[in-house]
Amino acid sequence: MSERKTGALLSYISTILNSAISIFLTPFILTSLGEAEYGIYRSVQALTGQLAMVSIGIGTISAVIVAKNNARNDSKVKEEKENFYATAMSVSFGISMLILAVSCILFIFIGDIYKSTLSYEQIKLVQSMFILLAINVALYQFRDVFVGFVNGHEKFIYSNGIKVIRLLLRVLLIVFLLKRGYKAISLAIVDLVLSIVLILLDVMFCFTILKIRPKFHCFDKVLFKSIFTFSLALFLQTIVNQINQNLDSVILGAMIQPERVAVYSLGLTIYVAFNSLTSSVANLFTPEAARLVQKNAATSDLMKFTIRVGRYQFLLSALVVGGFISIGKEFILLWVGNGKGDVYYITLILMIPMAFALLLSGANSILDVYMKRLGRSIILICTAALNLVISIALIHVIDYWGAAIGTATSVIIGQIIFMSIHYDKIFGFDILQFARSVMKGILVCTIISIMVTFPINYIIENNTFRLLVKGIVYTISYCIGIYFFGANETEKIMMQKAMKRVIRR
Repeated sequence: MSERKTGALLSYISTILNSAISIFLTPFILTSLGEAEYGIYRSVQALTGQLAMVSIGIGTISAVIVAKNNARNDSKVKEEKENFYATAMSVSFGISMLILAVSCILFIFIGDIYKSTLSYEQIKLVQSMFILLAINVALYQFRDVFVGFVNGHEKFIYSNGIKVIRLLLRVLLIVFLLKRGYKAISLAIVDLVLSIVLILLDVMFCFTILKIRPKFHCFDKVLFKSIFTFSLALFLQTIVNQINQNLDSVILGAMIQPERVAVYSLGLTIYVAFNSLTSSVANLFTPEAARLVQKNAATSDLMKFTIRVGRYQFLLSALVVGGFISIGKEFILLWVGNGKGDVYYITLILMIPMAFALLLSGANSILDVYMKRLGRSIILICTAALNLVISIALIHVIDYWGAAIGTATSVIIGQIIFMSIHYDKIFGFDILQFARSVMKGILVCTIISIMVTFPINYIIENNTFRLLVKGIVYTISYCIGIYFFGANETEKIMMQKAMKRVIRR
């Protein structure tokens, strides 16, 4: 198997493994720490996560420029490579130092942020964890440039293999430490130690295997201008991601009790896992999007491509969301026990709008190929700010429901409505036709599959057995419905080929 195919397989394994670990390790951590300490840990984790907003996507930029330089074969390329390596490492180091400086300022105000919700001892715990996690974020940012160098050289087996190994080591260390009675601070220590080890490995790999030799030669104004524009878009996108995935927990930690933060964080854990799993589909079609753009494809061809990707995306998203609607209550009861029923509704409020937003994934790929990400990022940063305002206003009135509604509202307005208008303006897409074409057959089959499972609630009393039966019934009815009524001919052929490969194995 080639480097690229093996690397891609490891990348999928890493994504699935990360989502599975987030879901199944959470109950163990929650039980080991208790709701209050778990809520504190998630709140601090979210707070330090905001420090990543100063990132300019140096890893992504490094991978692109290194790959372009490697494709060249002229006399100046060696000098330009050395110059870029030195520049990228300097920028990455500077960003890490900026993160540490911002962390020092934030540390001063931690007591004021949490004084209304935490005790003196709990604030001391927050401060200790904040120091460790802030250093970890700075190290992660510095490591990002080396990851970019590795990916630019197409050493995907190493880069994605390291991800899988890190995930497995982290689980083993956390389980070992919590079993021995260690508390939340041990989780922060594990992450910090793993980051240090990974940086050392990446540096050794880059300097010994890839033979990277950073050396300043000159200041490249043209390169700097192109990097700056792309970095600005990535920076804005990072802010959006941090607000949508972490800021809710930060706000809640400052406004409500940590036990309540723990409940919301459980719903957020499922939402982030869903987002990671389903959003990876579009990445598979980026090369095809690049080929279409390179051939100056007509609007109709771009529209067909976007619809095709959207349908693949919706087939997966609808399967997951419909399945959660059917068995979510039973799963949460089995996952974290009684008293967490709100997690089910919080998760649905977050997941359902995102499932529809992901329909535009194909258009996002085309936008990236055209290097027009900045407009999208500006739209999303405005709606992320709306998320912040709505969440703060509603938390005062309806507790953590306000944070969920704020996030869902921002996704509907920004990633669905405004982005649809944006794509209509740029590409001339007929958004209503697009939506009808993407959801045709799939939405109806999903609704019917959910309804088929309802009678089981009144037939089977045992929660675990009911979850199992409903899950099987839903999956079978969804697959049958999609194959005979929901899928088009191309999708049916794809399903048949997949089934033949499974049978042969």
